[in-house]
Amino acid sequence: MLFSNELENNPLPNLNELENNPLPKSIIALYIFVLLWGLIGLIAFIMSLICFGRSGTLIEKIIGLLLAIFFGPFYFIFYLFNKSYCR
Repeated sequence: MLFSNELENNPLPNLNELENNPLPKSIIALYIFVLLWGLIGLIAFIMSLICFGRSGTLIEKIIGLLLAIFFGPFYFIFYLFNKSYCR
């Protein structure tokens, strides 16, 4: 066989090498980050819809909605620092 020497020279990695690999931890951390980002983004979207019935100009309300849709958690920066929006 053409590849028989390669298989003999490269055994399968043992379990200790797989346990020390940081890749699964980074995948779990990335999954948690994406899950939290999505959850906070959903909360921001709901809050921006609630703010349509409160004070503020129509432009501020549209900007708030667009920020919530496209930038998720960054909507709360707009919410906190814009004193005339959603009060």
